[in-house]
Amino acid sequence: MISAKEILKLPTLGKDDTFAFGCNRCDKCCRNREDILLTPLDLFKIARHLGKTIQEVMQEYCESYEGYESKIPVVRIKPREYRLTCPFAKKEGCLIHPVKPAVCALFPLGRMTDARTHEFTYFLQDVPCGNKNQTQTVRQWLDEFSMLEEEGFTILWHQTLGEISEILREVYERHAFNHDRINAMLMFNLYLRYDLDKDFMPQFERNGAEALRVVREIGAEATQRIEAGA
Repeated sequence: MISAKEILKLPTLGKDDTFAFGCNRCDKCCRNREDILLTPLDLFKIARHLGKTIQEVMQEYCESYEGYESKIPVVRIKPREYRLTCPFAKKEGCLIHPVKPAVCALFPLGRMTDARTHEFTYFLQDVPCGNKNQTQTVRQWLDEFSMLEEEGFTILWHQTLGEISEILREVYERHAFNHDRINAMLMFNLYLRYDLDKDFMPQFERNGAEALRVVREIGAEATQRIEAGA
């Protein structure tokens, strides 16, 4: 995974800037990968595409862990042992190509979001694959997998994670709250609590609000303990 320090050294791109890259389906981006992180929307779309429940997708293809700094459950695709290959990578191509995760749909682009303005900044990663004969704008690249239509979710997702993370970091620093219990609540509300027959966004808005409500209550309880000298 490219580091934040390395990202800052890369030239930035706006949506109407052009870059040269063409995917030749070599599958190199599917190997040596332990960093394909999934959002709730990614999981929702993959489950729908495969005709499985989200819980089944989690059990068969993914794993979760608590983010070291964020203190929030992180879901990633669990690579196969051979070359740390993505389990969705098959001889005939990507099993979930039409609904590939955001990190894969962006490739070879990366992006950052300004927490204050909600503006997206893109950057072109130096990757050892593809060809330089195809040129397009960032907007055209994002359009192929409806990434522009998902910006509203991405902004709300980052906002929700940011507030939850800020509260939990302070809570865990001062008190011995049960991480496992809180992580289970966050996994359920943020990643699992969806009806695949219904639209995603209203459900995410409800689930995110519920997760925030519980975490705010935990934060308020922690404050009361501090004031009480516990």
